[in-house]
Amino acid sequence: MRRCDPEGLDLLFAALRWRYDTARNAALAILTSVRPAPVPRLLRTLRYAEAAVERRSAADALGLLRETKAGAALLQSLEDPNMVVRRSAMVALLRLRDGAAVTAIGRRLRDESGGVRVLAAQVLGELGDRRSVPPLIRSLRDSKWYVRQASARALGKLKDRRARSALGKARTDPRLAVRNAVREALDLL
Repeated sequence: MRRCDPEGLDLLFAALRWRYDTARNAALAILTSVRPAPVPRLLRTLRYAEAAVERRSAADALGLLRETKAGAALLQSLEDPNMVVRRSAMVALLRLRDGAAVTAIGRRLRDESGGVRVLAAQVLGELGDRRSVPPLIRSLRDSKWYVRQASARALGKLKDRRARSALGKARTDPRLAVRNAVREALDLL
């Protein structure tokens, strides 16, 4: 637990703009150890920062802090124009174990970015909420094999029998990695 003067806090927030991950992550580690946590400023950064890297860093920090007051702002960030912000918001919501996020993250299974869709499937599997089953079943037909694979794995984690038929059909997927994930998911059911 650290105390931080306003000038030091300004320096830490400036570091959220750094594109070099190692340095930015070190600044995030310090920022999230400051008490009292600068939650209002992080929320403002998440909502209003011009640079996507700043918004992403604010989402990361709020998730690391497990700041429940940030749930609504993080849900809004799932609609951010930048995919790295959407991804960080999903991870933060996972850290919060925010059940209210299930439906919004399920919508990210239709995101334009395959990387966002993969992470959405993974997060839904980790959240363990059975409301995730229908959108995950639909994403077994995604155009990207790695999304289909992640969706099959998530369905396996959820262990919901409603997925059995869709997984059965997915056993003939053209990609071996997807077929293997489907087989593992069916074994878990």
